[in-house]
Amino acid sequence: MDIHKPKPWHGLREFLKEYLIIVVGVLTALAGEQAIEALHGMHQVQAGETELRIAFVRELNNAALREAQDGCVTQRLAALSSILRQATQSGRLPPITAVGHPSFTPWKVGAWDVLVADQTVSHLPRQEAIDDTAIVQQTAYLGALSDREEDQWTVLDSMVGPGRRLSDVETEQLRTTLAMAAASNVHMTQTSARLRDAIQATGLVPASDFSAARQRAADSRSTTDICRPVDHGSPGSRLRVTGG
Repeated sequence: MDIHKPKPWHGLREFLKEYLIIVVGVLTALAGEQAIEALHGMHQVQAGETELRIAFVRELNNAALREAQDGCVTQRLAALSSILRQATQSGRLPPITAVGHPSFTPWKVGAWDVLVADQTVSHLPRQEAIDDTAIVQQTAYLGALSDREEDQWTVLDSMVGPGRRLSDVETEQLRTTLAMAAASNVHMTQTSARLRDAIQATGLVPASDFSAARQRAADSRSTTDICRPVDHGSPGSRLRVTGG
């Protein structure tokens, strides 16, 4: 039977040499692992910023559309208020073919949830993460405002019809809803403008995308319901509401 004898002691210097080799090896391995993680984090940030840019451009288009339609919404609400005042005096709503409404677009940075789930957000520079979080929260707030506004315009759609008697209860409901819709329009326009400025401050979206969003929104005015004339009253009577 073979008996393995222990290696002879070569002294403190030899021990320290071997110990140093082991320590350096461990530190090198840890440094390599950290370098790989850092490189992976950089790739995650680059991919994440690309996704955010795409999402931010969508919200930028929404903000531009809101700005382009602001004058149309304001004038449509003024026209409906005028119709309601006349109907209150006569006791009847005139024939109205369509009320129209602002464009209700989805306000949501969907990419953000993915970046949070895969921890890409943890690799972003601190201030960048704070700024992006603020944009996401502002977008969610606009989404809630838009839902509320859509409910208000659904009530205003009840004015559409061949003409009918108008009760005091319905008159009050429409008057209140018109006031709420006017406030919502101001709030939506102002908040979406702040969102646009916040997106611009990130530097993720090039200036050309801002110009393109404004142009698309301006081009859409002629085909948007809220910017078209509304027919009401007797045959041949038309109240023009074309926007500012």
